[in-house]
Amino acid sequence: MRPGHLFASMRGLTLSALIAGGLSLSITPASEAFAQVTTSDASLDALPQPDKAAPPHKAHSAHSHHSDVSHSAKNAGKKSSTAPDKQAATASTPAHKAPAATIPAAPPPVPELTPPPQVEIHPFPMPADPAIVDKAEGAVIDIPGGTRITFAADSADLNAATHAAVVKFADSLKSDPSARAILDISASGSANDESRPRRLALMRGLAARAILMNAGIPSTRIYVRVGSPVEKPSPETPADRVDMRLSDALP
Repeated sequence: MRPGHLFASMRGLTLSALIAGGLSLSITPASEAFAQVTTSDASLDALPQPDKAAPPHKAHSAHSHHSDVSHSAKNAGKKSSTAPDKQAATASTPAHKAPAATIPAAPPPVPELTPPPQVEIHPFPMPADPAIVDKAEGAVIDIPGGTRITFAADSADLNAATHAAVVKFADSLKSDPSARAILDISASGSANDESRPRRLALMRGLAARAILMNAGIPSTRIYVRVGSPVEKPSPETPADRVDMRLSDALP
């Protein structure tokens, strides 16, 4: 029996393989703590031998791990060794300069805009110029910042004087294009029936407005304001009147 050959062969064998190879195993009681194995060389030589060409899996894993560690260490060394070189190269490389501004020889051509289509304009219908009634009652009174014209009770007719006063007021509007015409109109009446006096006052205001428009003043520059009926007129504030002022002359 060759003990060295026996233990060398048993490294890759299992217990079932030893029994199949004709080995006899005798175990002494546990108190003596040893075993005796007897075999023959012919039986061991007949057993299949382990593949010596393929290295054990553990050895391969350890070798692979060692290679990975070595490779990582080499890469770390390369990175640490090349980092200062890159920093030095970056510090020595000059910053990129912006290209110099170029001025064109001539300005760009003026774009040609397509003219808008021609839209037909319908002028606002001009109101008829109120007729002059010679027998109509009325007077022309100067007030702060404008002119006042009066009417007879229950009438919106203008005589020659009151009509001319409205035309003269239109001339003052033409001399100041930024000004607006403010027409404050009123009529006598009772507070219990405001409808009739308001309608009469509006007729007087529209008559003055028509004279101004026929004199060349646009309607957008004329503002008509209807006041409340006047129950108790006085010489200072007559009930049936139209006060004409410029917008910049208002108190």
